[in-house]
Amino acid sequence: MLSSIAETLIVQTIIGYLFMFIVPLILPVLFVKLVGFQGLRHLFSYEPKGTLIHRLDPRLKIVYPVVMGILCVLLNWNYVFVLLIVTLIPWIILRPSPARVRVTLTMAFTPVIGMIWSQGLFYVPPGGTHLLFAFPWTIRWFGTAGLSTNGMFFGAQQAGRMLVPTLASLIVLLSTTPSEIIWAFYKFRFPPVAGFAFTVALRFLPQMIERVAILQKAMQVRGYNLSAPSWWQLREWPNYIWRVLNSIPAITVALLISSLRTTSVMAMVADARAFGSHSERVTLRQHQISNADRIAWLLFVLLILAVISLVSLHIGNRTY
Repeated sequence: MLSSIAETLIVQTIIGYLFMFIVPLILPVLFVKLVGFQGLRHLFSYEPKGTLIHRLDPRLKIVYPVVMGILCVLLNWNYVFVLLIVTLIPWIILRPSPARVRVTLTMAFTPVIGMIWSQGLFYVPPGGTHLLFAFPWTIRWFGTAGLSTNGMFFGAQQAGRMLVPTLASLIVLLSTTPSEIIWAFYKFRFPPVAGFAFTVALRFLPQMIERVAILQKAMQVRGYNLSAPSWWQLREWPNYIWRVLNSIPAITVALLISSLRTTSVMAMVADARAFGSHSERVTLRQHQISNADRIAWLLFVLLILAVISLVSLHIGNRTY
């Protein structure tokens, strides 16, 4: 009797630990398998095309993610998913390449999976919750009673609010050149440095990830083994984790030096081109307002008015 209870407790503890850590461990692997590190900077950047989204006013594309982020906060989760469907329409018109679709979906939905899973573990509504799997007492010191349906449902609601501004921001990145972004900031009476900093910030994360991958390849060429063992080679994993931890200081120092060097080169290039020396900027290409811009602005204003009406009439306003 005691042995059967112990076996059941051990099995439940193992399953509980898998529920706790399986998703956080799978998400990085999923990112590497679907996207990879090499070439991320080139995929996660402007894609030259002649679509309608590319030809739209850059000012509209800059305002678009900011306003969409505000609107999704005001609405309840039912209308947030309607807003998410509206956000997908520009992506259909944009028609990005399959490689960029893979990168975009991975960058957008990897945090969504993590958010749903984490809320399923730790969100507890005031009236109690239904547990899909109740954790035994050996694992409750983590602060969670188990995996709940209410928590996963709440995580899906919050994930919708995160997806709307994320997809709206990524479409700006793929359809707008850095010069157009700087021009839009200038037209909004922002200093040119603000637009320049915005473009640099957009490229920072992909560049850093690609540099880390290059540094890892350089260490492997010099004889440092960073190849991961197969998942069934359990005895090899502790040694692999130890090797990765030992490589972090070398990669961090090299990454810091590379980032400082890139920043210095970027500053010299900006100075050589007299960036910011004149208060009045001139550009080679001036965007001319077209009928497509007028229609897009009109639809955007109508969307804002529709959301304001829903919130004012207490139809789609957020209650928590």
